[in-house]
Amino acid sequence: MKNKKKYIFIITILLLCSIILYLLNENHGLKESSNNYENNKITKRENMLSMMIETEANSGNYEMTTRDSWPTDGYVFNTELSKCENCGELSWDDANKTVLMSGNVSDKCYVYFDIYVAPALADYVKSLYTGTQGENNIYYHDSSLTKGAGDNSYRYSGADPNNYVCFGSDATPCPTDSLYRIIGVFDRQVKLIKATEATSTLLGTDGAYVSDTGYNWNSSGSVCHNSSGSQNNAIPNVYFETKLLSNSQLSLISNNSDCNKWKYSNLNTINLNTNFIANIGAEWTKKIAMTTWKVGGNTYANIAGQSAKIAYQNEITNAATTNEATEYSTKIGLMYASDYGFAAAPSAWTTNLTSYGDANIKSVNWMYMGLDEWTISHNVDNNNYDVFCVNHIGGICSYSPNIYNVAVRPVFSLTSSVNYASGSGSATDPIVIN
Repeated sequence: MKNKKKYIFIITILLLCSIILYLLNENHGLKESSNNYENNKITKRENMLSMMIETEANSGNYEMTTRDSWPTDGYVFNTELSKCENCGELSWDDANKTVLMSGNVSDKCYVYFDIYVAPALADYVKSLYTGTQGENNIYYHDSSLTKGAGDNSYRYSGADPNNYVCFGSDATPCPTDSLYRIIGVFDRQVKLIKATEATSTLLGTDGAYVSDTGYNWNSSGSVCHNSSGSQNNAIPNVYFETKLLSNSQLSLISNNSDCNKWKYSNLNTINLNTNFIANIGAEWTKKIAMTTWKVGGNTYANIAGQSAKIAYQNEITNAATTNEATEYSTKIGLMYASDYGFAAAPSAWTTNLTSYGDANIKSVNWMYMGLDEWTISHNVDNNNYDVFCVNHIGGICSYSPNIYNVAVRPVFSLTSSVNYASGSGSATDPIVIN
């Protein structure tokens, strides 16, 4: 009797050991701990795991693969389709690049991977808008945004948003001269402005050139059309800190009233849309969209003397009617005065743009550089000879196009086909595009 019990005990132990060994062998590669795997390899039991790989991007067609490692580069785990038959749950551990499973280890599971498709840059930026105005420094300018543009744009506003983009170079880290910043998303196009003033390396030493970092809006000796349609030479290229002009200079200005039209600007035709385009190269130029710029301008009181919203309306939607067209199509332009206005935090949007030099405003305006710089819009007061600008103090100003040595920051919109590749958008980790 004792021997019989002894045999039963031994048989029971052997059966338990067999069951344990069987269950251990049933582990088919779905990981519950990162320590169970080495080098992203899959150890799987036949017919317990099916790995499905998408055949073409966005096709929704999959085929089974026998590969022995999880796909990483160029693929993304499909959370919706990946599942198990007996309630097991699957997830992706991005840190260890492996699939995790919770539930019955002997479950039959199906793991799906899609071909990774980079999002359009415009979609990526809009995805950073959480639905709460101001999160990630992004404001959606729909009709309900108080004092906003009302144009359904997504704009960056505030002190120092993560809106840097590397453009014009594939180098890592991105060269300082290739850093740009996102003004916003407009009709699926991302609008950029150079993060720092452009130098003669990009803009050249002809056209409206004055110094390595300073340019006139129009150059000495350029030919413009006055209001009667006749041609006149521009006024001499002289730098003034103040607008204390002699009678002879005022006479020259009045006879060259159209020299502040973007159409006749040497900064436009030579430095930006010839030299700059040539210097960044054909491959980068292809990424820049042809843009219809609103260049009708308006009075000083209607732009500089207004809040950002009213300035926007007077500059963009209700520009002044002049003897020149209110639109001009080209790739490269400059900021609008209203772009500068909306770059400040919303607390400034009730203030006239002339007063943006207030310390509490310019400290929360990421576009402020502390330099005199040009905008694209002209002032129709005073026989149409001034151009709107940002002064070094921070307010919107008005300068003659021919007598100031002012910083230039090229502005342009990227085509809607430009995709986001990587980067958080900080100055040290700018967005990379492809």
